[in-house]
Amino acid sequence: MLRFILVFLFSFSSVYAKGLPPIYISPDPTIEDIYFHSGNTEIIKLKEKSINLSISEVLKSKSSLSLSQSGGIAAQNQLRIRGSEANHVLVLIDGIEANDAASGSEFDFSHLFSHNFESIEILRGSYSNVHGPDAVSGVINIKTKNKNSANLTTGSNNTIIKNYSVSGENDIFQYGIDFNLLESSGTDTSGSSGDRNRYENEGIRINLKSIKHNLSLFYFDIYRQNDRNASGIVSDNENAITDINQFYSQYYYKDKISNNIFFKQGFQYTTNKNLDFSPSNGVWESLTQSEKFKTFFNAKINLSDLLKFSKNPSLSLGAEYEKINFTQLVLDQSYGNGNQNQDEYSSSFVSEFIFPYKKTQLELSVRRTINQMFDNNNSHRVGVTYKINEGKIFVNHARAFKNPTFTERYGYYPGTFNGNENLKPESIKQIEFGYFKSFFENKLNISQTYYNMKLMNEINGFTSDGNGGYTALNMTNKSYRKGLETQIEMFVNNNSKVTLKHDYVDSTQFDSTAKKQISEVRRPKNVLNLIYENNFSNHIFLSANILYSTKIKDTNFTSYPYKAVFLSDYALANARINYNLDSNHTISFIFNNIFNRKYNEVYGYNNPGFEFQMNFSRYF
Repeated sequence: MLRFILVFLFSFSSVYAKGLPPIYISPDPTIEDIYFHSGNTEIIKLKEKSINLSISEVLKSKSSLSLSQSGGIAAQNQLRIRGSEANHVLVLIDGIEANDAASGSEFDFSHLFSHNFESIEILRGSYSNVHGPDAVSGVINIKTKNKNSANLTTGSNNTIIKNYSVSGENDIFQYGIDFNLLESSGTDTSGSSGDRNRYENEGIRINLKSIKHNLSLFYFDIYRQNDRNASGIVSDNENAITDINQFYSQYYYKDKISNNIFFKQGFQYTTNKNLDFSPSNGVWESLTQSEKFKTFFNAKINLSDLLKFSKNPSLSLGAEYEKINFTQLVLDQSYGNGNQNQDEYSSSFVSEFIFPYKKTQLELSVRRTINQMFDNNNSHRVGVTYKINEGKIFVNHARAFKNPTFTERYGYYPGTFNGNENLKPESIKQIEFGYFKSFFENKLNISQTYYNMKLMNEINGFTSDGNGGYTALNMTNKSYRKGLETQIEMFVNNNSKVTLKHDYVDSTQFDSTAKKQISEVRRPKNVLNLIYENNFSNHIFLSANILYSTKIKDTNFTSYPYKAVFLSDYALANARINYNLDSNHTISFIFNNIFNRKYNEVYGYNNPGFEFQMNFSRYF
């Protein structure tokens, strides 16, 4: 009853407007100038008829972010931004928080397949001031679109993807419904027997929106085979199966009280269910499930009239309430009873002041988070931007935090891992500065950002518990992340563009044995992506890229004591060709790892070689 009352109070008033990049608290996207923000924001806009089968393929072909994939299609795919952990990145799907609280509070990029991606907004850096504890090192906001089309994809590893999307509108509302069905025999992740890891993914998306209202629903039913043994080490095994169910939903209402006051209110409800089967006999072994309810209210006051100011200074205020339930059921009780039901709730209050003056803009945002389990936490972001001719320079300072996950606190895996309820939140302090500059009438654009981050109370999620097993512990010494992000975009002519993206990351933690800072695992120091796009005619569009990664440090878990290993650097060439038969029919050819380069992103896991897919699209 309480939940119903909260939903009613926060949500039933009068929300559709164009989406605002997840930078500001403001509910009004018509005033904020994203390019005057004190940071460099990367927006990957996908062409109307471009074929992008999965979110991980888009990021690997169009960004310089570091992704670690444990095998072929649907193998776990982790994204790390600025050398931080995978669960330090907040992922939004049409603004819905998608991180899985039942599985380490991270988002697995291997499961999101869709022909309806519109854009991907990438925020590097700490944004707890806007989004709370999951946005420690960055935010990925994936936007979808409503359209009418049918797609059929077939290719390597017996992969078939069927997609059907329908949309429409009347005088009252717009709607979009997508169905996506994928099945694949997969690849041999262990590389030891040739047995493939079968994968199936069924998804549905529904969107209803009017001038002031917006309702979005996503559901995924996933079947995945894994090559691992009972200890989680890579091993040929047909019984290691995970059945995953994901449901994401959001409703919001948006309006204005006057020409100077805007508000947005709504709620989100998500569930993630992970059912794991025993690698030894194929019967269900453990179940982890999270359920999250969040309600929010944001308001913005335009202060230009009040202050008699020609620019648009503004004050935004926001409030959130969030409750998460975590359930775990464990079949094997010989090591203890792992069955449990935990919950956690928190409230947040946030304010943001934006003050533009001549060529300068000041941004100040402060967030106060009150959590049931931890001390109250403050996060902030303060930045200054100065406009230059066809560009800007900026500097900002931020503080962010990350609460321990349910897995780190309560997770229980018989004979291997037992959570630690006494963990403290991780805390990050960040400073960054950079610039953006455009030359030759926007034909050449260059941006660079330097950052330095200090992480305190970093959680080591796999350390000895002193009793022959493993647990999670806060590290007593500080960890550091620093680096340089570069993007150079050049328009060769009206039809072609070349983009160079490069991330340099130096991520270290203290080693108590060596008594010094050492590099962290699965964080290549350099990732470089050279991207070429060309519309050769009204019929042919080419997108090709060469992705280069320097060597990767990882851990060999096959023997004790565990040893650090280094995986070789690699370069991958990929290409996508769209051929428009006419205005309603398109054939696409997708080539991944064209030169069949042998490489590893995670130690022991065999990645696929050359892959080919062909897609036929019909638009109506």
